[in-house]
Amino acid sequence: MIRQSAAAVALATLLGGAPAPTLAQAPAAASAPTVPVLPDSVAAEYVRPHDRVEIEDGRKLNLFCMGSGERTVLFDAGGSDWSVIWALVQPGVAAGARACAYDRAGLGYSDPSRMPRTPGAIVEDMHALIHKAGLKTPLVLVGHSLGGFNVKLYAALYPEDVAGLVLVDPAEERANDRLRSFMIGRYGPSLAARTELSDLTGLAWLLGRYEACVAAVRVKELDPASAQYRRCSDPVRAPLGPLIAAERQKVQVTAAYQEAQASEIANSIYGDLRADAAYAALFKPGMLGRRPMIVLTHGIVPPDDPIEAASMAGWTQLHRETARLSRRGRQRTVPNTHHNIEIDDPQSIIAAVAEVLAELDGKAATKG
Repeated sequence: MIRQSAAAVALATLLGGAPAPTLAQAPAAASAPTVPVLPDSVAAEYVRPHDRVEIEDGRKLNLFCMGSGERTVLFDAGGSDWSVIWALVQPGVAAGARACAYDRAGLGYSDPSRMPRTPGAIVEDMHALIHKAGLKTPLVLVGHSLGGFNVKLYAALYPEDVAGLVLVDPAEERANDRLRSFMIGRYGPSLAARTELSDLTGLAWLLGRYEACVAAVRVKELDPASAQYRRCSDPVRAPLGPLIAAERQKVQVTAAYQEAQASEIANSIYGDLRADAAYAALFKPGMLGRRPMIVLTHGIVPPDDPIEAASMAGWTQLHRETARLSRRGRQRTVPNTHHNIEIDDPQSIIAAVAEVLAELDGKAATKG
């Protein structure tokens, strides 16, 4: 994981690639467990479009569903990613439920949108997709990183559609404001300020990087062998196998992909703070009633780095706060995982979804 303060610890890992001038790659002392490579027979299903659902004026989003059951689970990927990132998780969930993953606008096999990719716009796309596709509600929503914030926001704005949630190392809004007192109280004003101020340089660097990617791809598609491509794309996720790696490369060289990922970051909870007042008024403890909710936090922290240790403590505290949005929410740290828990330990997510589904099966009403 690239080092970043608690307010943007996931933002710096969205592409997981080159280090920023003031950021450092984490030491290799801790590593995730080895995950078997996805079989080609499964990977083949993720390298093609499935149901392209028209949500407005001819614009379509790609939706891939498998399995069956009384409940439907919908997955939203993290920033810069799409349904392929769930290939190690979705089939396991499909053993006990209808499991669906979709591609946000401009990513994967979904059409781009002319509108800026704000969290609000993403939620409205998701709402249209759920109802145009006829997905059975209320659903269990699963989101990673920025996708975790998307599904949290969806649950707040459309609670009637949501039965439960699993948030996988979710991005957190208003992180510095929410954490400042906690960090000063635990680490003192100097270290607390250092972790917070590191956001300014890191975020500016990331936004500039994505702007450069868009400028380059508007001239011509990126060359997969170039350093520019490596700066503008996710690294290969080896457990997903060679078929998905090759397909990801085909998608990531395109203008639609580069423009979509840049717009999502620029308009995200990190890149645009204009919605902070609305989020402060919206996200209150207990607002999601008794909907079961599990928040998973990655567990690997580089050793001997006081800023990293402080950042990770803050990140975990934010996730504990988010879990309190539900009276049946809880936060768990997944040992030996980096930010992409769905790659490092997919079984932990499958188990968390199964737990939420079991809670729902044992209770007639979920909207207390």
